[in-house]
Amino acid sequence: MNRKGDRKLPGAATQAWVLWRQRWTLFFREMQQVWLQVSLLFIFPCLVVLFAFEGLPQISNLSMETGDDIVRELRERLEFFAETTRVGGLVSGLIMFQVILLTLMGSNNSAREVVAERTIFEKEKLAGLRAGSYLVSKLGFLGVLVAAQSVWMTVFVKMVCGFPGDLGAQMMFLFLANAAMTSICLAVSSWSRTTEQASLVSIYLVGFQLPLSGAILALPEPLGALVRPFIAAYWSWSGLLGTLRDTRFYDAAAQVTATPIADPQLCLWVLVTQTIAGILLAWFGLSRSRWEP
Repeated sequence: MNRKGDRKLPGAATQAWVLWRQRWTLFFREMQQVWLQVSLLFIFPCLVVLFAFEGLPQISNLSMETGDDIVRELRERLEFFAETTRVGGLVSGLIMFQVILLTLMGSNNSAREVVAERTIFEKEKLAGLRAGSYLVSKLGFLGVLVAAQSVWMTVFVKMVCGFPGDLGAQMMFLFLANAAMTSICLAVSSWSRTTEQASLVSIYLVGFQLPLSGAILALPEPLGALVRPFIAAYWSWSGLLGTLRDTRFYDAAAQVTATPIADPQLCLWVLVTQTIAGILLAWFGLSRSRWEP
């Protein structure tokens, strides 16, 4: 970058474009990072489909016939309930597994993205680099990773497991779960002093997603209502379940969870809000001066 006053500084868009190209150049130079991303991209979806490699099991119909054999009728009802519970738990678990793995990838995407080059960034700011341009270049780079990870996870799991429902809507909710965690961890990176600190905080954020989502074990109220707005995994899980609303899989999944399933429209807005909040926090973190003693 040119020193202020030497000559006219590049515009904000030019700075963002140059930094974005530079980030991809550095990415492909670090083959260890490339192979890590490729491994996560293909291995994580394979972990999900291991639990339903032959597709989702069909739910048999409960016989509506009544007869004198009460014992047989009760046995059929118990078998139907057990089957529905098993399928509902499988569907809910597969969805949450996808969400958690994507939030883990989101954490890996951005936890070290800013803090690892903070000293260089501060020097470049003195030379005229805009914090907004730097942030846009990071968002452009991370956005490609998030899109690739989310799209492949959705398509592969749907293809192998046979998930019903709208592909586009399911892809959107998984994308937003990844994007929300990526932006929040980018904010953590912009406020952290060391890469170890940023990584640790980001891993904790991912670790809290499953227990605080209430998808496996429902949280007591009003605690659940207080924490759910901040848990991306809950909103992605609820939104993706909502895409199955016209199928029996939705009824089966709703039967095995005591946690309320939110409306998909609300899930969409909350996840978008979380993503924007992470970006704003990252911008504030980049705008403040941070020189190490």
